[in-house]
Amino acid sequence: MKLVLGFLTIAWVALVGWAAFRRLARGAKQSIGRYTYALVLGGFCGAACVWLERLVMSRAELSFDVKSTGVAGALMATFLLAAPLEEAAKVLVVWPLYSSRRMHGPRYGALYAVLAATGFAAVEAGMRIHFGSQPVLDAFRSALGTLSHIFCAAAWGYALGSGRRGSRWFSSVWILAVLLHGLYDHILWGRGPGYLTALLPILAFMAFGSAVALRELELFKPPLRGLVEPPSLRQVREALRPADQPVMLRWVFAGMFVTLGLVIVLSALSVFVGRRMGIDFTLADETDVRSAGPLALLGTAVLAAFPLAGFLIARANAAGGVLEPALSTLVALVALVVLLSVTAPAGVLLLLALTPIAIALCCGGAWLGSEH
Repeated sequence: MKLVLGFLTIAWVALVGWAAFRRLARGAKQSIGRYTYALVLGGFCGAACVWLERLVMSRAELSFDVKSTGVAGALMATFLLAAPLEEAAKVLVVWPLYSSRRMHGPRYGALYAVLAATGFAAVEAGMRIHFGSQPVLDAFRSALGTLSHIFCAAAWGYALGSGRRGSRWFSSVWILAVLLHGLYDHILWGRGPGYLTALLPILAFMAFGSAVALRELELFKPPLRGLVEPPSLRQVREALRPADQPVMLRWVFAGMFVTLGLVIVLSALSVFVGRRMGIDFTLADETDVRSAGPLALLGTAVLAAFPLAGFLIARANAAGGVLEPALSTLVALVALVVLLSVTAPAGVLLLLALTPIAIALCCGGAWLGSEH
């Protein structure tokens, strides 16, 4: 059974990697040797990382699973070992192509990074299923983990391929990719199946970020006719950059209270509606798959507060920018994390998972409410 599941999972990894490769390689200069190098060496690095992670965790008595070593041990294994090690290994594969000036723009940086991540994810999936004790769940988790491998690698690969301009912010993008990968993997491998719903906002953010990058490269193709094209990276930077005036802190703090108020009101409304629908919120247990329903309803209500808050703040702010709403959302999220860490620690993980898409939704609401 493990052999069949491993084969199917590796086939899925290859399919996802091929789809990303085809889109990025459209119109690019073909170099089969470099493509093969990145793919194969990425697979070798995947095997080395899985072996090293198992060795270190066995010696340090750590585990990705919260039930085995507790929350602190699982976070250490993910954020201090797995996430930085895996992203550094993929950079090690791509760096010789960068230093030898084989990257002719951000498209090539993302392309080589995607191939390295595909090889890495394929080998990692096979080894995790082979060494794991729950083949079906391990295969499902490995299939979902492929998406974070490819997205995070493409993000820093895009920055690396941008030349001198990109090299200045490559390190920042790489650190953000490590943090996002660590959060994703902690939910995916460290928590029970009931918490997998928390991956949905992160997956939505990955889809939006991929569309924005493809739009910048003029490679975006709407999956359905009539859909509005996402903004390009240039438009995003221009919207976030202060115009001819400094950041107005009064609107940041006012927006924080607006955001917090909407989150509380809509969360209470979702609980009321859920009760009327017969949803039992006491089932929010990460080991119980039935907790996906309550978490999804509550998460949807919380997310709905951010575009509405961004729209209202932008309407009230005469400058009509999106920087103040974005900063107010960030401050509100920090306040909510501090509050939940004391009152309901289990909700912190869900809130952190919502953070990337929450900021994006707030900026989208502010963009609609501003005079642009």
